[in-house]
Amino acid sequence: MASVKKIFLVDDDAVNNEMLKMHLQKKFNLEIITFSNGEDCIRNLSSNPDYIVLDYRMSNSDNPDAADGLEILKRIKQINPDIYIIFLSGQEKIEVAVDTIKYGAYDYIVKNQSSFLRLENCLTNISKHQALVRQAKAYKFSTFLLGGVIVGIIVLAIVLKALGIAVEWPEWI
Repeated sequence: MASVKKIFLVDDDAVNNEMLKMHLQKKFNLEIITFSNGEDCIRNLSSNPDYIVLDYRMSNSDNPDAADGLEILKRIKQINPDIYIIFLSGQEKIEVAVDTIKYGAYDYIVKNQSSFLRLENCLTNISKHQALVRQAKAYKFSTFLLGGVIVGIIVLAIVLKALGIAVEWPEWI
C-alpha cells in the first residue's frame, strides 16, 4: 500500500490556507500541514513533504519583513531539490512566474476562481510523472538484467565450445 503523501501549504492568508486545505482533503489522501510564513516551512522540512504550495507575497501586518516566496523557494531547493513546489499566488506579473520556474518551481498558478482546480490538476500531473519515472527505472533495470542474461548465455556457449562439451551442429537440430 502506498504511503500517504505530505503537503505543506504556505500562505500568510489563514483563510486561504484553510479553504485550500479543506478542498484538498476532499480530493486527495494527503497529510496537509499549513504555515503562515516560509521560515516556519523551512524549519519543518525535516518532516519530508512531497509537495509544497507556496504563496509569493507573505508579508502581512504581523510580519512585514517576511521573505517572499522566491527567496523561500531558493532556500528549500538548496536543502532538498527533489521537493515539488507549486506557487499559488495573487501576483500576476509574468516576470515573477518566470523567475519561480527558473529557480525550480514545478508550476505557477495565479489565484482566481479556477486556481484550486488547476492545483488539483497539477498534483495529479506530478503523481502521473512520478509513476512514469518509476516505470522507466523498472524498464531500465529489466533491460540491463536481460542484457546480462544474454551475455551470460553467450559466454557459457563459448566456454562449452572451448571445452569440447558443445558441438557446432548437434544432430538433433
